[in-house]
Amino acid sequence: MILPDTLVSTPVSRRSMLQSLGAVGLFTGVQHLLPDYSGPRPTATGGAPLAPRIVDGKAIYDLEIAETKLRIEGRSTTATTINGTVPGPLIRLREGDDAILRVTNRLREDTSIHWHGLILPPEMDGVPGLSFPGIRPGETFEYRYPVQQAGTYWYHSHSGLQEQLGHYGPLVIDPAEPLP
Repeated sequence: MILPDTLVSTPVSRRSMLQSLGAVGLFTGVQHLLPDYSGPRPTATGGAPLAPRIVDGKAIYDLEIAETKLRIEGRSTTATTINGTVPGPLIRLREGDDAILRVTNRLREDTSIHWHGLILPPEMDGVPGLSFPGIRPGETFEYRYPVQQAGTYWYHSHSGLQEQLGHYGPLVIDPAEPLP
């Protein structure tokens, strides 16, 4: 019997077999290497997407900055957290909407949130000493600004070393119009 060329198989080398198995393993396990912001998994090492409160048809995001004791790799430490997580929760906004973010400071020192890369009024930029006084302990500050662009950004503290201690998080702004 004569087989067409397309049905004749070539021998598989050990090297190509191992490369194929390695690639399958990598693709299968890659989801465990990346932070999971797509599902509701609030933990001390990564927040879930933050659901806003709806008041009079407007979305209001509540953020609380505090010191939180965490256990990482079996060791206890204290981190500066946003809503109890490091990184802080994913905030998802929409281009063309107004952002309303209420930040409560539970620390014993001033805090702030800088919305990195966003076009917004200077008093909403979140850099203490420039055009913003900072958020004093026990106070709540309302950031309110028009969302003028789409993209992936991040937010973080501009107060002391709070950013390095865990005070940061992801920010995604969906485009007003669907992508083509």
